[in-house]
Formats: sequence, C-alpha cells, structure tokens
Amino acid sequence: MAGKAIKQRTKATRYRTEDDPDDGSMALMAAAVGPPAMCAVFILPDEDEADPEYTKKAALQLARTIGKLRALNLNVDEYKNKAGTYMYLKISAPDTLLRYEAEENIYQLRLLKEEYGGALCAYSAELEERDAFEKPLAQDHALFCSAFQLKMIREVVNSEAYGADDGEGAEDAIDFGQLMEEDSQGPGMKIVEAYFPLHHERIRMKLLMEWARATSKPQPLEIMREYFGEKMALFYTWLGFYCTMLWIPGLTGAALFVTQVITFVETGSLENPYCLVYACVLSLWANVFCALWKQLENTRKYQWDMLAFEDFEEIRDEFKESAKTVKDKGDDEDGPDPHINEVTGDVDGYWYDDGTYLPLPTGRARDQLLTYSVVLLIIVIVVVCFDYIWVNVTHPLMEPGNVIIGGILGGVLNSIITIAIDCVMDGVAELELEGVTGWLVGEENWETDTKYEDAIIMKTFYFKFFSKYFALLMVSFGVNHVELSGDVHKCPDFQCLPVAQCMFVTIIVIDIAYQQIVQHVFPVINKFFDSLRAPAGAVESNGQKSQLTPQEEQYEWLVATPVVDLYKDKIYQFGYIVMFGLIFPLVVPICLVVNLLELRSRALTLLTKNRRPDPLQAADIGSYQPVLEVLATLSILTNSALIGITSYGLYFYFPEMTIVESLWATVVLEHVLFVLKCFIANILPEEVADAKLVWQTAENIKGEFLEKWGIVEKELEDPTPF
Repeated sequence: MAGKAIKQRTKATRYRTEDDPDDGSMALMAAAVGPPAMCAVFILPDEDEADPEYTKKAALQLARTIGKLRALNLNVDEYKNKAGTYMYLKISAPDTLLRYEAEENIYQLRLLKEEYGGALCAYSAELEERDAFEKPLAQDHALFCSAFQLKMIREVVNSEAYGADDGEGAEDAIDFGQLMEEDSQGPGMKIVEAYFPLHHERIRMKLLMEWARATSKPQPLEIMREYFGEKMALFYTWLGFYCTMLWIPGLTGAALFVTQVITFVETGSLENPYCLVYACVLSLWANVFCALWKQLENTRKYQWDMLAFEDFEEIRDEFKESAKTVKDKGDDEDGPDPHINEVTGDVDGYWYDDGTYLPLPTGRARDQLLTYSVVLLIIVIVVVCFDYIWVNVTHPLMEPGNVIIGGILGGVLNSIITIAIDCVMDGVAELELEGVTGWLVGEENWETDTKYEDAIIMKTFYFKFFSKYFALLMVSFGVNHVELSGDVHKCPDFQCLPVAQCMFVTIIVIDIAYQQIVQHVFPVINKFFDSLRAPAGAVESNGQKSQLTPQEEQYEWLVATPVVDLYKDKIYQFGYIVMFGLIFPLVVPICLVVNLLELRSRALTLLTKNRRPDPLQAADIGSYQPVLEVLATLSILTNSALIGITSYGLYFYFPEMTIVESLWATVVLEHVLFVLKCFIANILPEEVADAKLVWQTAENIKGEFLEKWGIVEKELEDPTPF
C-alpha cells in the first residue's frame, strides 16, 4: 500500500529549539487551520547520561520512522521541546492521499440530501467532480470529516512499507504500539512515549462554544459524530435522552416529597396515599424509557448507516496474537491445522472454539468458568460483609424511633465496600489502573471489540447488582424474615422503611460524591504524579512555564475514559432510581440536577483536559441494553413489594386489610404492572417505521442516480461510513 499514492509535495523539516523565536503561536495557528493529525512523541535520550547504544538506537529509529512516514506520502512536521527531551511528530495526510485511499478501500461518504437523497455511497472521483457529496458540518471546504482523516492516517501508517513484497514488510512496518512498550527494544529502551490524535483546534473551539459551554442549547450530535465517531456520539445521545426522560420521575418525585413533608408535619410519618401512584410511575417510566431508547437507538442506526457494522467489525489485535487462537498458517507447515468454517467451507484466518461446559469445560467456556467463579466469590463476600455490618454495627445502634445513626453508618460501610469492590474489579480509568474483570474477560479471547465489551458489561453486572443493591434489598425485604448469624435481627418495631430511607440517601450521596472525586480529583492526582516524571526543562529559569505548542500541551493532558466505562455510573444510578426511588423520592430530582451539570462538565473535560480519543464506531450501547431491561423489570417487583410489604401504602386505600390480604394485593399490583409492561412493549415497537422508510428511500434515490450516470458502485466488503 505504501506506493499507491506517491505525490510530489513540500516536506516539513522544522524543529523547535531553544533558539527558535516561535513561542508556539505558529504551531497553534497550524493546528487551527491545518488538517486533522496524529501525534507521535519520541524520547530524546540525554547523550551524556543515557546508554550510548540506547541513544544511537533511539536516534536511528526516529530518523527511520520519519523517512518511512514521508515515503508513505504523509506530511510530517517535527517539533522539539525546549528541554530537548522529546520530539513531537505531527502526522497528517494530504488530500491526494485521502482521495486515493477512499476510492481504493471503498469508503463511504454521504450524498447531498436535497439533490441525491442523502444515502451513503462509495467514494469515487467522478462523483466528487459532480459535487455529489455532503461536506462535513464543522470543516469548511473539506470533503472528508475529521474522524475519516484520522482513520486514514492510522491505516496508512500501519500499512506495508517499501520492500514488503520482498519479505521485509514485517520488519519495516511502523508499529508505534511496539515502540511504546517498555522493553520492546531491550530493557529500559522505550523509544516512543505516546501516539494519539491531536485535537483540531477550530472544531474543538466550535464544540466548546456550541456544546460544552452552551448549557441551553441541544447537543450538536452530528458534529460530535464527525469529530469523535459514532461510539462517543451514541453515548452522549443516550445521556441526553436519559436526562430528558428523567424530568418525569424527577418532577413527580419532587411533588410527592412536598406532600410527604406536609404529611410529616401533620402525622410524623412520610407515608401518604400518593406513594402508590409514584410506585406505578417509576415502574412504568422505567419500561417506557427502555422502549423509547430502543426506538431512538435504531433510528440512529439508520441515520448513521450502522446497520451492518458488527458484521464487518475488525478483529482485535489481541485475538490475532493470542496463543489460544487457531490461525491460518498459510504456506507454513508447522503448527496446528487451521479451522474450516462450517458454513462457508473456507479456512478461517483466526478462530477460537466457544467450547462447552459439559462433560468437561473446553475452549472459551472454560475461560468463562474462571470469570464466573471470581464473580461468585465477590457475591459471597458482599453477602458476608452485609451480614457482619447489619448484625454488629447497624442493628445495635438502632432502637424504636431512633434509626438515623444506625442507618447512616450502615449506608456508609456498604458504600465503602461497593467502592472497594469496584476499584478492584473495574479498576480506575482516571488513575490508569486496570481491573480484575478486564483481565479475566481478556483471557476469554473475544474476536472483536464489541464482543469483548459486551462480555465485560455482563460480567460486571453480575457482581455489581449485588454490591450496589443487595444491602437495600435485604433491609427493605429480608432482615425481618431471614436469619443472619444464626438469628433474626429485625428492624425496630418491625418497620424497615425508615432504616432503608437513611441507608438509601447515604448511599446515593456517597455515590454522587465519589463520582465527582473520580471525575475531578483523580485526574489531578494522576497529573501530579506525571509531573514528577516531567523533564526539568519544562519550566524556564524564571519559574514561568514556557508557551507550549498544541502537541506539547495535549501530550500533558490525560487519556480520555473509554466510552464503555462512561455508561456505568448512570446505568446503575438508573437502577437505584427505578428500584428504590420510592423510598426517598427527593433523590430523583437531585440525580437529575447532578446529571444535567455533569453532561456539560464531562464535555468540557473531554475538550480541555483529555487527549482526543480515537474516533470509534458502534451500532448500539451493547449489553447495557439488557442490563437496563433487567433493572426496569425488577423495578416492578421492588416497587410493588415496597408498597405492599415494607410500607403502609396500600392501607390508605384499604384500612381494614389483613397481612395476608396485603400480600395478595401486592401480587395483584405486580401482575397489573407486568401486563402494562407487555402493553408498552407492543405499542412501542423497537424500530421506527419512518426512519427505515427514509433510509430505504435514500438508497433507492441513490440507485436511480448511479444508474442514470452510468456509475457502478463497488461491492462493499467493509462498510465504513463517515
């Protein structure tokens, strides 16, 4: 591929040195008006202190890399920091290369909507000459959006270098991943410190003004998609939809709380007849939320043409390199026989057996068994910890009419256990700590990123459900009826609702506070430790920090949190709200306010404190959808039980009801809500007919114009829409 698009151009050879009069403003201007670019940060060893062999190897690798990048017809600008410790390579692609790669690899661009229907169509020079393609929203006069250009740069950088046909390609190909490994060139001989996309200054400023700092404006999702890719845009679509839908239980919860305050002043209790109404609102809202989100998600699939994404998703490098993977050995006679695809009859390039659990675990099933064993161990730990906390801490501190101290302390201790388990199992992305779950699921050797992330989501849900919700479930429904440590430790006066209220409020407050610490404090801690490793020359002799180029500045920024991790806090907050929001309804509007503030603050962090993440694609939110549906279904059970068992909600309507009648009424309420859930699922189909019709109409219009122009669209092997 290296020789496909060799064009004459001016090569960039500029180096920043201490004597260079440019203070970074020229580089900033170039970042604003220039094309999107990648940045590679090479270490420049100190010639007086570093090992001479390492110094020579680093200098040779830098020169060879620059030469190869330019041989691939990529633009390379070189910037050396004032301390002389790093060389920053800014790598961009000329338009001629982008056009060649787009046509050669059958990349899709969107046709003009008004004239040609707006469908995606494989790029061709002839269609461009007809001005048939839409221009990106945030890039004047550009044909290819920012995400597309970065994808092309990455693919060209990783493509075969000159001499590949002579058997030298594997040796000569540029592999920044290997150069960033600590011992890739020998012990302590790391050569590249970082390789990441640079923010495009003009688009970044546009997003700052129209998104992060524009609290009253709707999110510019199309610009976000063109800049960050579909995966990030889909997350903020979901978060915006969640905040919008949360107004319903938020306002009704606030109204219920006002009535509860009035009731408390009159009777000394927070319970009133409206609790039953709110329980029904929460249960039905949760299921309506899931149904409407499916509709919106599928609408985005049609609008962004992501219908076939997972069918053509790239295989993970980890899967290719795994010793467990059966590979097509080609002409090599050594190694295991390759796997024959049972459907096509062809040899699979890479394959791993899903395996079975019986009679003996094999393949991926054997690997998953280890994961499930660890998850089961965590669940046992959660149960034992709750038993100990309730019996030895919470219960002894409570007495009739005074449960606040015991309830709060129980909530604090259970929150600490939850946070500790999350840190061990999930890790902390902001501190660059990898969790146990990621390692275990990595050992399961999944083929694609989507399958890998779906597995992480579900395995995480199994233990998070217990770590986050078990204490509230037991206090609300279990401790009055189940033996703990060999005895029944009941709530004072058999009334567990006040205890659950104290614990619920405490858990939510700690959860919100912890998430703010994760988002705002942990990055500062991480940056502090990074600064300890920074070169001394980063600060001038007068103590003032020198003006940095965009490359230097963004290198100091933190790596953005992976999109799959961004969902977690809000998904499990959804569970708290729909399953236990009735316990203390003021929690719901509080969560709404926090989410509205956090939506824009996360955007601001992403644009001003995080390196630009790689633009990634996704068709949906993955396994988070079934997690939401499980929580929504369980909300029917918990709200019915809270009304009929934990509280006196039904007695306001039936004062003479016995305990047995109350249980039957609870069952009836639960069945009615389940019937309504089924009704909602039937009247709100997963796909919106209008979105599918618009997509199909656009495809038909495209076909008519291509036939009229005599253009045959190339067969699509890897549909990549931008």
